[in-house]
Amino acid sequence: MFRRYLRPPRRSGGFTLVELLVVIAIIGILVALLLPAVQAAREASRRSACANNLRQMALAMHNYESALGIFPSIGINATSGSQYAYSPQAKILPFCEQANLQDLVDFTKPLTTGSGGSQVINVVQRPAAQVTLALYLCPSDSGPKLFQSNGADLGGSNYMVNIGTGTPPAHSIAKENDGLFWYGSQMRFAEILDGSSNTLLMAEAIRGNNIETNPASLPKDKRRQYASFGGTSPVLPNDDAACAGATRWSGNRGSSWLWGREFNTCFTSYKQPNDKVTDCGINGAGNFKAASFHPGGVNVVRADGSGDFIRDNISIAVWQALSTRGKGEATAE
Repeated sequence: MFRRYLRPPRRSGGFTLVELLVVIAIIGILVALLLPAVQAAREASRRSACANNLRQMALAMHNYESALGIFPSIGINATSGSQYAYSPQAKILPFCEQANLQDLVDFTKPLTTGSGGSQVINVVQRPAAQVTLALYLCPSDSGPKLFQSNGADLGGSNYMVNIGTGTPPAHSIAKENDGLFWYGSQMRFAEILDGSSNTLLMAEAIRGNNIETNPASLPKDKRRQYASFGGTSPVLPNDDAACAGATRWSGNRGSSWLWGREFNTCFTSYKQPNDKVTDCGINGAGNFKAASFHPGGVNVVRADGSGDFIRDNISIAVWQALSTRGKGEATAE
C-alpha cells in the first residue's frame, strides 16, 4: 500500500498586503526626506542663475561706462521728467546682446504720453515695451512676467538700480540722491567716493501681482503690492499703520524694464532686504526695498561688478552705507 505524501501548498510569489503597505510607507518616508533636499538644490540653482543675471547686467553697465564715460541715467536729462524716463536697464541692451531689441526703442520720442495718473505708453514704444527678457527675470519669482498697465502690455523685471537711502531729500529720482541713479544722472567711477567695491549698483526685488485694489481693501499680497498715495508730499512710512491712508494698493512693482519709474526699476535702502513693512510710493518718490524669494536674503551686485548675497538681518546702518556713494561710512559687518 502506497502512502500518499501531502506537499505543503506552494506560496505565491507576490507581496502580501502587509508587505506592500510596509514598502509604500518606506517609499513615502524616503520621498519626505529627499524632497526638501531636492527643493533646496533647485533653489540653489535658481539663486545662482539670478546672481549671474545681475553680474551680466553689471558687466553691461561697465561696458556702457567704458564706451560713453558715464553710467546710464534714468531718463534723457535732469528736466526730461517721466515722459522720457527711459531706464538704465533699457540703455544697456546693446551691451548684453540685445541691440535688436533696443533698435525698437526710439529714444528721441516720449516713452509715455499724457500726464500724471493718465500717462500711457507711447504707441511707437509698445513693440519694445511688451518684450520679456529672461536676463531681467529672477527664476525664483513666479509672479507675472507680462503686465497690463498704462495702456500697454509691459515686460517685467526683477533687477533694480540703486537710488540711495530713500531719506529726504534723497527720496526721489527727480533730484540728485545719495545713490547712483536719478533723472539725468551722469555718474562716473570717480564720483563713487566710497569706492566701487563698497557701493551697490543693483539689487533684486519681487515683481508685483498685476492687481490694483482700492483703499478699503487690504492688499491681496503684501509682498507684491505697495501702498500708493495721491498728492505731492513725500510719504515715508515706518510701519504698516502709516500706510492705512493709501489711496490704493498697487501691484505694478517691476512692471516694466523699459520705463524707469521708481517702482519699476529702482530700489532704496530705507528698509532692510525683505523687510515686512510694505513699500510705499507717492508721485515719483517713496521707498521700494530690495526683496526676493531666496531664503534669507537678496542678490546684489556692487559697482565694481562683484556679486554678493546680502542677508535679511544685515544692520540697517551697514545696508544704507552700501547704498551711498560718498558718505564715508563703514560697510564691513
